[in-house]
Amino acid sequence: VTAELEQTMAGFTGAEAFKGRSAPSLDASVSVTSTSNRVMLDSQEMNAASGAFNLCCAEAYTRFIELKRQKVHPGNMTKERDAVESCSANVYNGIQSSCLEQFEAVKSCLSDNPKSWANCAAMRRDLEVCSVKSNLGELK
Repeated sequence: VTAELEQTMAGFTGAEAFKGRSAPSLDASVSVTSTSNRVMLDSQEMNAASGAFNLCCAEAYTRFIELKRQKVHPGNMTKERDAVESCSANVYNGIQSSCLEQFEAVKSCLSDNPKSWANCAAMRRDLEVCSVKSNLGELK
């Protein structure tokens, strides 16, 4: 965990995301992420890119998971959900432009080894390294 993330989470109570744990109020904010910054992935693409998403969107994911852990109503997590979706879309688009060879290798390996994903660890690692070196997501 980075020092910046620890600092972010130190004072994070989730209060800015909700007013109590019940259903959202009628004036709850609507999604602020434009639909052009979202991508639809199939399970194969999601599985292949999952490591890169975790590395490159760690802060957004951590904030979202913390609110889920606190059992905050999903309607009161709009800002955090949008941050996860936006970061994930940015990472995926970055993979498509900077790490496509590694991404396709991971997808192919996972497809060829449906019950032995451990066989794909080296290829997954190559994709993760490429994603980090390309400064995708929050790493910009």
